[in-house]
Amino acid sequence: MTSSQPVFLDITQHWARPFIQRLQAQGLINGFKDNTFRPDQNLTRGEFATLLKAAFPTPAKRQYIQFSDVTKDFWAAKAIQTAYESGFISGFPDGRFYPQNPVTRLQVLLALVSGLNLAKGDHLNLEDLYTDADIIPGYATQSVITATRSQLVVNYPNPEALNPNLTATRGEVAAIIYQALVLLKKADPIICQYLVELSKPGIIRTGTHLSVNGRKWKLPWSQWSSGIATNTGISDKGIIQVLGINPLNTTDENSQTVSWFSSTPYKFQTTWDTECRYLKINQLAELSGWDLEIQDQTLNIISKLGTVQALTFEERSNSSQMMVTLNQPTPWELYQQNTQWEVVVDAVTSATIAKPFQEQSQPTPTSGTSEQQNEGETAGTTQKPSRPIVKNINNQTVIQGTLPDGYGVKVSSLNNPNRILIELRQDALIERDITWTKGLRWRQQYITLNNSRFPVVWLTLNPGSSLNLRPIWANLTGMKGIDSLLKTVDNCQCLAAINGGYFNRNNLLPLGAIRRDGKWFSGPILNRGAIAWNDVGQTKIARLSLKETLISSSGQRLDCELLNTGYVKAGIARYTPEWGENYTPLTANEIVIVVENNIVKQQIESTNTTTGIAIPKNGYLLTLRSFRSALSSFSVGTSITIESQTTPSDFNLFPHILGGGPLLLQNGQVVVDAVAEGFNIWFADQSAIRSSVGITAKGEWLIATVHNRVGGVGAKLTEMALLMQQLGATEALNLDGGSSTSLVLGGQLLNRIPDTAAPVHNGLAVFRR
Repeated sequence: MTSSQPVFLDITQHWARPFIQRLQAQGLINGFKDNTFRPDQNLTRGEFATLLKAAFPTPAKRQYIQFSDVTKDFWAAKAIQTAYESGFISGFPDGRFYPQNPVTRLQVLLALVSGLNLAKGDHLNLEDLYTDADIIPGYATQSVITATRSQLVVNYPNPEALNPNLTATRGEVAAIIYQALVLLKKADPIICQYLVELSKPGIIRTGTHLSVNGRKWKLPWSQWSSGIATNTGISDKGIIQVLGINPLNTTDENSQTVSWFSSTPYKFQTTWDTECRYLKINQLAELSGWDLEIQDQTLNIISKLGTVQALTFEERSNSSQMMVTLNQPTPWELYQQNTQWEVVVDAVTSATIAKPFQEQSQPTPTSGTSEQQNEGETAGTTQKPSRPIVKNINNQTVIQGTLPDGYGVKVSSLNNPNRILIELRQDALIERDITWTKGLRWRQQYITLNNSRFPVVWLTLNPGSSLNLRPIWANLTGMKGIDSLLKTVDNCQCLAAINGGYFNRNNLLPLGAIRRDGKWFSGPILNRGAIAWNDVGQTKIARLSLKETLISSSGQRLDCELLNTGYVKAGIARYTPEWGENYTPLTANEIVIVVENNIVKQQIESTNTTTGIAIPKNGYLLTLRSFRSALSSFSVGTSITIESQTTPSDFNLFPHILGGGPLLLQNGQVVVDAVAEGFNIWFADQSAIRSSVGITAKGEWLIATVHNRVGGVGAKLTEMALLMQQLGATEALNLDGGSSTSLVLGGQLLNRIPDTAAPVHNGLAVFRR
């Protein structure tokens, strides 16, 4: 049953608003003639009986005894009689009902337990739950336990304070009555931070999708318990991209201050799982009049529809801006795809206000291809941002525009009056310094180098008791394959990651060192730079090579410089089970030697590059490329032993290694020499978007991305070294940059919009221990 009555005027920001509105919609409660509900006013016993009669039509259980103070013509006489006969409420020993007296919170709970005939729940120690359990009367203990286990108890403002003897407000009774309807499956659950919901402390449920006023995204959310109350949180990505909430600088890992249409920051409590940080939104939802609901894996947020009161657009010399004035704070979403941007506001705009921003042609960017832009090889133009287009679609205001090369979108909210400011500018990075969790700090700001300003996004890590670092790669069953870093992070369930070393985009195989837990999944090549580490804080960054010597039972010694790699050159390469179940020849006419238990079992002459050869689980394959003369050393039955040596030798002491190159810093000095690490001269002189890993003098890790300088192209290798030096690194290694450059934190790509990030083979990931 849906009520046609307007929403009560005085509950807009009241904590019990969702309960009151639902009961009103079902026709179970009424307000006053002035269209108010007066939620903080005490509820009388007569009013309570009336509410019980409406909400719970129940057969009579006993005969009514006339109360001396309830005359037949009393306005609530019939409701009082019904509530008594159905067992909800009783009178007092003196034969009176006291209908004008306020009902207490304890009386409300006792009435529901009795009238609904709720079964006794398992024993609870109420003193472990409620700070004022000592004032609960002994006769009421079992009923309070039953009410608590049945999730009837709603304690505002502190879930741990029952306040049994306080008079109950109209809002409190509405919430408790609604919870009883939920228990009877006559109403859908409402998320409320004041509801007493018993559970073990920690995360109690998670979901995969977030919906705001009907718009739905794949975004994680969670609920976690203090043991007595449930908090609801949304991931960083969700609050930023979908709700328009801006996280502010903080050094407190357990809370996050945010800005959202307010001069005074809100403070959100935080929690984490293996992949995401969640920010508690209950308080903001309450203040903003949002309803929160859960349907399967989706958290629904429903807000009151806003109204756009004015739109203005202003062009400046190096930027443009649009101001959206609203009648109230309202969620908004920024969406970008390549050069197109769109801001969706949950508000309607009149035709008169939208008219100056009607359909018009959107200019096509003229400077550089999208591939060049994504690599960072171009970022300059004299073209100005286009004048935005404004549309009304499904009760939402959609603002669209096109960005020239080198421009970005910066959106923020303001108050007095409520406004959304959309800025189109070359320096659109929002600067942040956020202690995201213990040992992990998220930073982004402009760093000045000579006459250029570079946008730098980086994480500072203190690996220790709470965090581990590991190489990750796209294919969990083998070394062939690429995917977006976002997808790889999700599959590996890690907190954060940066793209790693090089790979062949044609055959999707790695071209550099990947070692994890002491096993080589991909060997180093070309004496390129690599970083090695263990879990006790020791690290090393240097140029790395690996040489294996194969020694036959006849004493012959042959060098093998390629291990589990997509890099090809004449000689011997070795492929172990870490490579995958099969090895597919990378060149025509390879000779493959099958070795099991250190004994040569088979020689296979392969003439194609399409048929895979199984790698023995207890052995390996040797491939001879343009090296037929070595075939006689591997006759069937020959035993093989292997000597392995890294240069520098101490690299082999580290369980984890990730290759990249070239080296940027050693001992605080710039040591860039790309040619010495097998890169061509073009690569050495390239301007590009870049990623890097570095170590500070204190042993902190820096994983950083650098995009195009304001108004220009990306950084050269030496500039990247100097930028890492400014961040505090004394040792630093360049990683595979350009369109591969990706930095993920909590399921969010921090440094770029997803459609500009190319798939990658591997990365350096941060895990929670």
